[in-house]
Amino acid sequence: MAMFRFAAAAALLFALLPAHAAQDDPRLNELFDALAKAPSAKMAAPIEQEIAKVWAESKSPTTDLLYLRGAAALESEDADLALKLFETMTVLEPNFAEGWNMLANVHLMRDETTQAIVDVRRTLELEPRHYGALAALGQIMESLGDTKAALAAYDASLKINPNQDDVKQSAKTLRRKIDGDRI
Repeated sequence: MAMFRFAAAAALLFALLPAHAAQDDPRLNELFDALAKAPSAKMAAPIEQEIAKVWAESKSPTTDLLYLRGAAALESEDADLALKLFETMTVLEPNFAEGWNMLANVHLMRDETTQAIVDVRRTLELEPRHYGALAALGQIMESLGDTKAALAAYDASLKINPNQDDVKQSAKTLRRKIDGDRI
């Protein structure tokens, strides 16, 4: 739940920023290179914020407004309103990866795991480097008892953003569970 609250707060923050890009923005390649090379979580944090800003940008003022209001609804835990807003957004902008990611967050909030998986997969189709969606997929798979799929998702997330301490810990715990403790 803490990860969800962080994602919702970050989404609200980034929804307030000017929007005119998309997940295929050319700035992302350089940002992802820097993120992979960041020596610490502290050094990675501003890069993560910049990536999140780019992801939150759309090419539509209507989408921007829906995103802003949906993020505010998520922050206030109004899942029904957030669902309506993000569903509308994904209908209007079906290729906006962050819209699908936010919709997945709503479905997770509503304990609608199957639909959350569908939304996360759509996010990853549109933005395969979405380390947050990969980490969420890991959490979902772990909650369903599929430890190997969860570990694969965590590892994929860490390959993109190696400084996610919570994801590192989850992967370490699962690896120990799968492989057993070795002497």
